[in-house]
Amino acid sequence: MTIRTAVPADLDGIRNYDRHIPASRLEDCIRRGQVDVLEDDGKILGVLRWNLFWQSLPFLDLIYLDDALRGQGWGTEMMDLWEINMAEQGFRHALLSTQEDELAKFFYEKLGYALCGDFLPPDQEARELLYRKEI
Repeated sequence: MTIRTAVPADLDGIRNYDRHIPASRLEDCIRRGQVDVLEDDGKILGVLRWNLFWQSLPFLDLIYLDDALRGQGWGTEMMDLWEINMAEQGFRHALLSTQEDELAKFFYEKLGYALCGDFLPPDQEARELLYRKEI
């Protein structure tokens, strides 16, 4: 397994896991180096996408792994590498969010992310929990 920054040719493989934004915006994220992939033998099996909140704070938009890989440490490995990359770029904190009714909150808390707020987005029934971590 390899974790690497995505390239434009990865778009179709990434779309298997990330259909949350239009393909054109996803292509922009890939070009900006804001998408990492977990790859095995040329097949994409996981995606991590991020951006800069207020153009100054790394914000995790999405991490998604193939169901068969969950619970094996690959999500933690992807997050660790992302945090290292952000720290090497001079950032001191990372942010993310997840819905209060999703199990992902336990994963993020295990990684040291602390709840720092919440809000109710339009057209969403569950509150969105905001987390931050010093990196």
